[in-house]
Amino acid sequence: MQREKIEVGMKKSNYKKKGHPYQTSKWRGFWNLIIRRRPTNWIMIAALVFGMGEALLSLLIPLITMNLVDTMSNANFQLGQILTIIVVFLIQAITSGFSIYTMSYVGQYIISKLREDLWTHILTLGIPFFDQHTSGDTMSRVTNDTNIVKYFITMHVVPFFSSIISILGAVALLFFIDWRITIILIIATPVMLFLIRPLGTKMYSVSMSLQDETANFQSELGRVLSDIRLVKASKAEALENKKGKTRINNLFYQGLREAKLTSIVSPLVMTVMLTMLVTLIGYGGVRVTAGTLTAGELVAIILYIFQVILPFTQMASFYTEFQKAMGATERINYILNKKSESVCVQVSDYPLLSNRQPLLFNNVNFSYQKDKPILNKVSFHAEVGKVTALVGPSGSGKTTIFSLIERFYEPCSGEISYGDMKISSLKLSDWRRRIAYVSQESPIMAGTIRENLIYGLKDVTDKEIHMAVEQASLTSFINSLPDGYNTQVGERGVKLSGGQRQRMAIARAILRDPDVLLLDEATAHLDSESEYLVQKALELLMESRTTILIAHRLSTVRNAHKIIVLEQGEVTGEGTHKELNSKHDFYQKLVEQQFLKSYDGFLS
Repeated sequence: MQREKIEVGMKKSNYKKKGHPYQTSKWRGFWNLIIRRRPTNWIMIAALVFGMGEALLSLLIPLITMNLVDTMSNANFQLGQILTIIVVFLIQAITSGFSIYTMSYVGQYIISKLREDLWTHILTLGIPFFDQHTSGDTMSRVTNDTNIVKYFITMHVVPFFSSIISILGAVALLFFIDWRITIILIIATPVMLFLIRPLGTKMYSVSMSLQDETANFQSELGRVLSDIRLVKASKAEALENKKGKTRINNLFYQGLREAKLTSIVSPLVMTVMLTMLVTLIGYGGVRVTAGTLTAGELVAIILYIFQVILPFTQMASFYTEFQKAMGATERINYILNKKSESVCVQVSDYPLLSNRQPLLFNNVNFSYQKDKPILNKVSFHAEVGKVTALVGPSGSGKTTIFSLIERFYEPCSGEISYGDMKISSLKLSDWRRRIAYVSQESPIMAGTIRENLIYGLKDVTDKEIHMAVEQASLTSFINSLPDGYNTQVGERGVKLSGGQRQRMAIARAILRDPDVLLLDEATAHLDSESEYLVQKALELLMESRTTILIAHRLSTVRNAHKIIVLEQGEVTGEGTHKELNSKHDFYQKLVEQQFLKSYDGFLS
């Protein structure tokens, strides 16, 4: 994460060099982000028409007011002028209401589609992405950053175009009424733009920092809440409270940085505008006294000046919000530009054979970091209908082998084959559909028992569910529940015992009908009764499948057809328990220590 921030910072620094189109690329990135997700053209046109219609109607009001004031000054009052103003006000109010609604619809629609795309894309990203990025940071980009973009679109984009119409129209009419006052107004405009531009660029930098800090806080919050039982059991409330307050204080100070810039920009723009307004009103008053300007014309000029000042104030806000939206866009595009898992690996439509095949590792090398190899020329065969056990100390690469089989990562070199086919040539979804994984801490999703059993599966019949539950020795337990299969298991399955979670994971694996079964000491840490039931279910599940298991205990591997001994990422022995126990020194040492006795600090 830190490396990512440094790289982004270097890119920003390089972009700011003279001649680099950084601002252009920011705008292009934002434009591409929203234009691909816009609603139908007629809705976009309606939003613009209503917004611009409101602006055009507002330009009529000063002219009508001017005529009304001059008429009343001449004691020639007409009721029709009052009615005209009322009608224009009503039409403008109705147009404004439609403008606000259509613009909100556009913003909500774009952000809805953007979040859908983000959600879909995140689910297709490979495991390495999630290894490098916290869940809180990812969630922040999907929620907070998209909210910033939505606010900018809804509150600033169409009003920006309306503001341009108001300014150009008001200036044109001001020229028509009195060109001298208009010249004074035009001179003040570049001064304001000169003042706010550098502050807007600074706002972008501050906004990026605030968004990063928000993501960090969300990540911290997610971590604590997901492991709240560990926090409570470890009496770590004070520690987490301190960490949380540090994050909150960081957010507070980042928010103050943004507030400082806002407190400079807004008063600065308002001061320039008020100074210009007072000057023009004073000058106009002198002109009225001199008889070169009518009272109605002065009133119209003042109203038009407000129609210039208010849009300019909005445009100043537009610029700062634009910088914040650009920062959010950059963070969103960072995810969208990440290649999905199916693109990162070579995937073809090569069909997966219906008959089960052995799984072969051939000189497989792998490392998470270039200078730290995890697996070194690992080779072994896992036969169909037989159990292959992996044993070795912590860090020897057993779990990594499982990750490679599931294709969470690709080998740096060497081949993993399913029969005669490289698994990298198989369609990823088809390959994973043929694998089932049961671990020590089998994950259970919040929801009902039924939802967990059929998670990720389609067209599963009640008969198949009942059969899997029966084979996993869960029938009596589920039947004893008032809601049966519709019983809520709680977040992460907290309402279930360890044995029940394990048997549910086994029932889920049975329903998948896998070719390859991966077991990570599925009976570890269970009481004797639960272990007996789980082991019974596993024996049924392992029949006629390629089973690979990570073993921590002698009782688990004693009956395995083949045992692979791993040391520091290399295969140092292969054979049955009897064969290895007679000739492999390291395996003999494991047997002598009875696996479990040496589990703490020695075995994974």
